[in-house]
Amino acid sequence: MTKITYQNEQIKREYFEHLRGAEGFAESSVKTFAEAIGQWQSFSDGEDFASFDKTKALAFREWLVKKVTNTKLGKLTLVTQGNYLRRIKKFFVWLSSHPDYRTRVHKNDVEFLRLSKKDALIARSGTTKAMPSFEDAKKIIESIEVKNEIDKRDRALICFSLITGCRISAIISLKMKSFDKHKKLLDQNPGDGVRTKNSKKILTTFFPIAWDLPEQYFMEWFEHLEKKGFQSNDPIFPSTLSDFNHSQSYSTELVGNSFWAGTSGARKVFEKRCKNADLPYFHPHSFRHLVVSIISKTRLTEEEKRAISLNLGHANVSTTFGAYGYGSMSDEDAVGIVQRLKNTQSSKSDGPIITEEERSILMRIMSKL
Repeated sequence: MTKITYQNEQIKREYFEHLRGAEGFAESSVKTFAEAIGQWQSFSDGEDFASFDKTKALAFREWLVKKVTNTKLGKLTLVTQGNYLRRIKKFFVWLSSHPDYRTRVHKNDVEFLRLSKKDALIARSGTTKAMPSFEDAKKIIESIEVKNEIDKRDRALICFSLITGCRISAIISLKMKSFDKHKKLLDQNPGDGVRTKNSKKILTTFFPIAWDLPEQYFMEWFEHLEKKGFQSNDPIFPSTLSDFNHSQSYSTELVGNSFWAGTSGARKVFEKRCKNADLPYFHPHSFRHLVVSIISKTRLTEEEKRAISLNLGHANVSTTFGAYGYGSMSDEDAVGIVQRLKNTQSSKSDGPIITEEERSILMRIMSKL
């Protein structure tokens, strides 16, 4: 190991400890910084971090733009580029105040680690994400013909995602004790091993979606597990039963009593059930958006909006009813709202009136022009 390589690795370890301790980052977040710094080291061919300057910052931005990936797009998205730049910038800002680097790494140079204003705006806007309609969700759930335990679990999993809006990482780590079936309360408690975003403790209940079957199907599944003898620390949504004595084969009918190792197994459930319903794959998080979209169509008080946000684990109401509530609105929806606004203005009394939500959408559109 060369001296430069040793110094780089040593300062990286120190920075990761800073993230964990001083800033309280979870290990998963620390890994994203490690990945970003790894990208910088690939670009710079392992040069000393102390050699950073404005020229290298600009060259790194260009390197990210031209980087070839194995994705369908074949290159890094602006969102990914922005994330790498943001994390690398944070690292070099920290270095610029470190006793061993502050005379060599200058904050003014670090400021060049950013997307252009135009690209940053595009990245913040995001891409159009497929979100199921309420009818799509019903079709997926109703298309599941329950012939065995796996069918019953899959149906309950999708139903639960719809009526709680929980993130998939939390869902697969829920324990039987996480749910109080009498009060219908879900305690997403990181202390019990539930993997919530930023290790936040979230108390959740079922959202009203004007359709009772999803709740019924989930409750049937939960009670099935109780009758089966599942204990408080067993998973609510266990992985498929496996038999490692026979070429690591998996059952086609039964679940085990183990947690999924990651989210990929649960995501495959969504993918399979969407395909069986002759619909495109709607990823688990899209059901979180759907439940907010459903609720957004009702007139809500500020108190009710705050309650919904807390149930979803959002610190700000604007997060829930911004990107979640109408973030996937189509151009046709926008045209319809504008047409209704025109009708409202041309009518003195009985014309159609746009809702508060629709007015917010128009304001959001205008702010981006």
